[in-house]
Amino acid sequence: MTVYAGSAYASLVMGDQVDSGVYTSPEVFEQEMRRIFGRTWIFIGHASEVPNPGDFKTVQIGQWPLLMTRHSDGLVRVLFNVCRHRGSKVCYDAFGNTNSFMCMYHGWTYDTAGALNAVPLLDHMNDLDMSSHGLVKVARVETHRDFVFASLSPEGPTLAEHLGRGTYYLDVMTDRAPDREIHATRPIRYEYDGNWKLQFENYCDNYHPWYLHNSAISVGVQMMKEKYGDIFASSRRSDAIAVERSFGAAHSMTDFAGTRGAMWMDAYSDPAFLEALERRDGPERAKELLDLDWHIMIYPNLLLHTRLNHYRVINPVAVDHTEVTAYACKLGGASDQVNDRLVKNTAHHVSALGEIQVDDMQAFNWVQKGLTSGAVERVNFKLRGGNEHWNDDGEYEWTGASETMMRFQYQEWARLMSDEAR
Repeated sequence: MTVYAGSAYASLVMGDQVDSGVYTSPEVFEQEMRRIFGRTWIFIGHASEVPNPGDFKTVQIGQWPLLMTRHSDGLVRVLFNVCRHRGSKVCYDAFGNTNSFMCMYHGWTYDTAGALNAVPLLDHMNDLDMSSHGLVKVARVETHRDFVFASLSPEGPTLAEHLGRGTYYLDVMTDRAPDREIHATRPIRYEYDGNWKLQFENYCDNYHPWYLHNSAISVGVQMMKEKYGDIFASSRRSDAIAVERSFGAAHSMTDFAGTRGAMWMDAYSDPAFLEALERRDGPERAKELLDLDWHIMIYPNLLLHTRLNHYRVINPVAVDHTEVTAYACKLGGASDQVNDRLVKNTAHHVSALGEIQVDDMQAFNWVQKGLTSGAVERVNFKLRGGNEHWNDDGEYEWTGASETMMRFQYQEWARLMSDEAR
């Protein structure tokens, strides 16, 4: 196994090429957990996942078992799911509601704010200060529009600095709801035998869909034509072209801008939804929000889909194994018809019996096996889009399919993997 020293990790990125070891080396993976996931901002969950006091969900990010809870004071907390006695987990369910967490090993019990409340045989403990033995809090927790992020490092940029222009995209996704709130539902989980970066890259990759997803897209287009007829045809603008943008810290987005037409539009066929937006924002802005079709990528572990109104969270398990959790979101103030179809369409898109994600996972498996063989020393990202320029919002922007987003991702990867990063 190659042994890397210090900033040699950053040297694995060579412009529009990266060493295949960034996908296959256990040592590189271990350092990614420490240098990227261990010190930047990682997405934990949406506050709507724990709406009531006592609600919790367990989260696994790399090697760290975490708890997101809502305490009786109404505040959301992120805690290490690790008992202060001997290190066992204190919560074993994916989600639920409780007054306390009790370690199954020796019965130490904590409230939903992490305070240690009960210790069996406390009188026989030698100078145990219960007030200083609560569950360990994550170093920093900040929230933007109910999107909860945490940093395991006590130092570094604020969440606002980290997100940058990303706050705008999270705002718009949330503001599509008539009540300006979205509500996460129970998740769909999938996993694949490949590196975590493959899922992040794939979500930015508009080069592959007409090849990898050709059969699904062809059938889907025909179904939409049969269902919507001329409406579907007119909704796909012949002159439309996708716009891609990078806005710092490896974050990026794609605006599909009419290129996918009425795909998945049955979720918004309830006239009351558009009318509610028109009353609030006027006809022009309401139509813009209705037609919104963005992919949003917040590095390193959050992917959002505005048309299907869901988000996905990447959990790196090993260098060659990744878990992804997808949360369909309901739109506050929308009808059951709209929200039920959003949930159904998300399931159709990303579940094991869905139309798209199964293709991607097979590709991830093939890529991982191919790179592990050692036949390819470097992976290349040479595809460029058209009309590359800096836009008025300070984003680097271009049109059409490209691999520019991946090049920006690896610039940030190299920075974070260097010894000097903060």
